[in-house]
Amino acid sequence: MKKTFFALFMALMTTLSINAEDYTGTIYVTRNGQTNSQTTTVTVSQQDNGLTTLMMHVVFMNQNLELKMTDVPSDTSNGITTFSAERTVATGTYFGSMYTIVFARVTDGMMAANVSIPAYGVTMWFNTVGDHFQLPNSDMEAWTNDLGEPDRWHGFKSADGTFASISAGLAGLASSDDVRSGATGHSAVMTAGSVFGTIANGTMTNGQLIAGSMSATDPANHAEMDKEKGTDDFYMPLYAKPDKFNVWLKYTQGSANDNYKANVSVKTFDGTYYQEPVDKEYTNLSGSIVGGQIPAGDWTQYSFPFDYDSYAANDAASEAIFVTFSTNATPGQGNKNDALYVDDMELVYLGNMTDLRYLDETIDGWDPTVTAYSMETVGEPNLDDFTATIEGASAVLTKSMEQNADGTYRIAISVVSGDLQNASCYIITATATTPAVIKGDVNNDGEVNIADVTALIDYLLNGTTEINKLAADLDDNGEVGISDATKLIDNLLLGK
Repeated sequence: MKKTFFALFMALMTTLSINAEDYTGTIYVTRNGQTNSQTTTVTVSQQDNGLTTLMMHVVFMNQNLELKMTDVPSDTSNGITTFSAERTVATGTYFGSMYTIVFARVTDGMMAANVSIPAYGVTMWFNTVGDHFQLPNSDMEAWTNDLGEPDRWHGFKSADGTFASISAGLAGLASSDDVRSGATGHSAVMTAGSVFGTIANGTMTNGQLIAGSMSATDPANHAEMDKEKGTDDFYMPLYAKPDKFNVWLKYTQGSANDNYKANVSVKTFDGTYYQEPVDKEYTNLSGSIVGGQIPAGDWTQYSFPFDYDSYAANDAASEAIFVTFSTNATPGQGNKNDALYVDDMELVYLGNMTDLRYLDETIDGWDPTVTAYSMETVGEPNLDDFTATIEGASAVLTKSMEQNADGTYRIAISVVSGDLQNASCYIITATATTPAVIKGDVNNDGEVNIADVTALIDYLLNGTTEINKLAADLDDNGEVGISDATKLIDNLLLGK
């Protein structure tokens, strides 16, 4: 099939910036079940009125389409800005006008966007994120360094410490063509060694191994990570809190022992020094996976959830991620030739909405799979009255509102995962109804009593008290004056 779309250029801008910015990334265009992808540049700009203009240039069936949306509202929360708009826009070609829907999000110089043109069955996904929020070389396919270790991952060949060279000759880390079913390429395999009856566990980490002792249980033998070392090769930054760590593992034992298990450790922390096994209590941790001990068995995908609540008292930032694999959960335990295979790691970031409420009541007909709703509000809707329950340790809720040409309001409430890859946008079309007016209910509390007289007199004397002027105009002459106060008092005295 010919490529239907060759380029997409969007212009968006956060409300905090006044200069245009360019974003270069990959766009995936799907039509009739087929997807094409290519690199394109996105430009982001802002109107003088503070709202956003969206510009899209698309080559469609050999026609250059220019789709322009103006006055698009945005919202920024926790560093993520979202834009949502639906417009029928002129294309400048024989296609005429196209109804187009855009939902985009921006953070830290990265952008992701969903675009659809329903009439032509076209959906587009653009992002500049790439693997920014993932572990480098997570598929174990890059082995370019001279030591024979996977790029950005380390065993004892790159270790430091007095006994590093001895350990490198005992515990191995190598590339393997033993991969899970349905996969191709390579995995990484750690193998345990033995010297004088002491087991040297096979280990792989994205930090650095330190072999500082002949005793396997001495914490001088450990993996460590520290941003102050100034070497990116042994340090891995983290840009959002993941919710799960997925990985494919295979564990075989040199000698059968049902009690032995391999170990996976994943910690999030503030980037200052941390080591495992620990030599003291560390308070710079922000999270850790739950579980991590792996029984012997064939290739299995494990999904470990992160626990952040247990580390909340540390009040530590999540600026780095420290991952360590070992052929045994206990240092020095296990068998010679125990082997742990690792492949296809993934950090999962959730971004789900489980409840959507207005004035603390769940939206009528709420269903997370349904994205469009209609409702009535008394008076103009207030965004603060819309709340939601979301899932995701780094997920962000954003809200924006614009008035449609027919006087209704389009309210966009979105949840975006911390890595920008998962997002849901719920659209509410709200019709504002005129609130019922109770004559004499000057203070708008639903009752007519002496408090309304006090409020009206204070308003007439001082002009500072807020009142419902429609309710205070008892003589219906279009003004609020002393005659209204007199009538209100009379009504109360006469029981009217």
